[in-house]
Amino acid sequence: MNKSLKPRKVDFPELTRMLEKYERKFGYSTIEFFRRYSDGKLGDDDEFMMWAGVYHLYLTSLHVQGCCR
Repeated sequence: MNKSLKPRKVDFPELTRMLEKYERKFGYSTIEFFRRYSDGKLGDDDEFMMWAGVYHLYLTSLHVQGCCR
């Protein structure tokens, strides 16, 4: 994959939509995906690495949204 990626701001609702899109595409929850990915059961496909990255951004954004005080 030889795409030129340009940084852009992504808000919390968009992160949520991105995770939901991956869940629909692959047929399991982000939590289940991340468990399998972390256990090394899914390999290092570009889409899986992106999904893991989006999930990381989501988790690190929770406190900003006031979800976990």
